[in-house]
Amino acid sequence: MQTPEKVVPKEKTSVSTDKQKDQWNWLTRFKPGLNWAIAILVVLFLILTIRKAYSDVLVHREYLDLSAMDWRWLFAGVLVYTVGMMPAAVAWLQTLRAFGQTVPFWVGLHAYFIGHLGKYVPGKAMVVVLRVGRLAPLGIEIKPTIVSIFVETLTSIAVGAIVGCIFIFLTPEFPPPWLVMGAAICIPCSFVCLLPHTFRAILAILAKSKIGRMPRSVSEAFTWRMMIRTCAWMALGWLLHGTAGWLVLSGIQSTPGLWTFQAWAACVSAVSLGAVVGFASMLPGGAVVRELVITGLLSNIVPQPIALFAAIAFRIANLIAEFLVIGAISLVKRKTPAR
Repeated sequence: MQTPEKVVPKEKTSVSTDKQKDQWNWLTRFKPGLNWAIAILVVLFLILTIRKAYSDVLVHREYLDLSAMDWRWLFAGVLVYTVGMMPAAVAWLQTLRAFGQTVPFWVGLHAYFIGHLGKYVPGKAMVVVLRVGRLAPLGIEIKPTIVSIFVETLTSIAVGAIVGCIFIFLTPEFPPPWLVMGAAICIPCSFVCLLPHTFRAILAILAKSKIGRMPRSVSEAFTWRMMIRTCAWMALGWLLHGTAGWLVLSGIQSTPGLWTFQAWAACVSAVSLGAVVGFASMLPGGAVVRELVITGLLSNIVPQPIALFAAIAFRIANLIAEFLVIGAISLVKRKTPAR
């Protein structure tokens, strides 16, 4: 008795493969135009941000005495802002490495800061588009990259909220009751967001969505060691940003009262909470909202007009620092072979 031959089903991969190739060829054909469209969009909103900052300076120029400004402290503030952006970038690259994605250091830094410009486009999604667009051609997986951006953003905002709320209690004047209550709620909620279990729960939700299941290396990477290390980098970055704001404020109005620990703490709190609330507003670059928060918190140590102008000066110093970093990394990246 002959054993019936097994019927091997015809593979359907040829049709799907051809379809994928056609889609890839179509995307490749339009990729240069898409890149130009993204670049134009980012530059457009960046110009609008710079224009608004300049118009704000003109509106409040009556409170600005150029002869009384100490440009050395302003220059120092820009330098500290520049250094203060590095910890978050290093934390992001370490997160990518923990997810099993190895990126050359200078290429990763360049992708990080180019993506940083996407925050000036409404919705913040352009940050993801720019970073993924830079790393995908290198063979870096898209899903882990997106998760790493989410981790970097959430930890930065949560740690910024904790740092800002803690430093509120170190300012010259005790905060009002509503601010104390807000800080008491914000600090534990932010700590919950930073737990490894929180990120694993989010990954479990994503696995049931259209995004799909992540590689196993992503879920296994969320350990206490990774989260503590990431939060430490973020805390260092916020302290440096606050110090940069303190230096800029000292350059605008150099008074003995600013050279105190309480004044420094007020600047750290103002810069941190201003950025956090500005991000939550989803406005391009957190415009207007960030300035209102910073002005309100700095009014305890300087007159309100000076506090308002300082908030605008912080934004300008931040922009200058971003351009300096992108320019410097672009030069180094061009001269350094990828490893």
